[in-house]
Amino acid sequence: MTLALHQLASLLYFAGAGLGALGLRRGRSSTLASWLLGAGAIAHAAAFAELHGQSPPVPLSSFPAALSLISWLVVVSYLGSLGIARVREVAAWVGGVAGALTAVAVFGLWYRVPEANPAAAQDEFWLHAHVLISAFGFSLLALASVAGFAYLAKERALKRKSPVRLALPSLESLDRLGHFTLATGFALLTLGVATGFAWVTGRNLSPWTSHSLGLMAAWGVYLLPVGLRLVRGQRGDQPARSVVLGFAVLLFSYVGIRLLGVGT
Repeated sequence: MTLALHQLASLLYFAGAGLGALGLRRGRSSTLASWLLGAGAIAHAAAFAELHGQSPPVPLSSFPAALSLISWLVVVSYLGSLGIARVREVAAWVGGVAGALTAVAVFGLWYRVPEANPAAAQDEFWLHAHVLISAFGFSLLALASVAGFAYLAKERALKRKSPVRLALPSLESLDRLGHFTLATGFALLTLGVATGFAWVTGRNLSPWTSHSLGLMAAWGVYLLPVGLRLVRGQRGDQPARSVVLGFAVLLFSYVGIRLLGVGT
């Protein structure tokens, strides 16, 4: 049942992405795309309830469970952001990101190797804090990347007078969304790195794994857009490009390294 609900959520996310992309090509937004993402988020929440009800429950520290949490938070963060900025038209990219991450999580849950003592892992404060904070920060930075990508697409469409420009949100709305999600997401990423180090050092483990080094690299890349946007107050394509680059590094550090089988 858990896998079926995850698969349903992934399909709804991809359906929302498809409708959103169709609307962009026709030069208009698709309200139904956001509703499909909302329905996917509900199915995803039900999947989490099923996941927690398993015996033994799958710990959030498990990679597929954490990735599933991230993809759900991406959608929830996007839906929540609609009250901050009018960016309903970016549902295509949000659905694509959430659908892909959920699909990878489904694959991981399908072939998951049981933890030696998952209940004990869940009781560890720093590990639990690290997973929750990092997942929320990851989702917000993913949304910041979507806003940055849409900002670049909007600028290009305006210069070329493409019909797509009519379907995309205003540059002001995208800038507002990017500013909020970058500031909040970077703060949570910093806390996530700190709590991760606190957990591994508390267990007398080496913090210098490929995963932690990747997170540190992503944190360093994010210093550029944070400096440009939050310190210098700069707007435009340069901060948007650096946010997209930062998320690419962050995505590789969390997902790419694990999929390649590099030690974590």
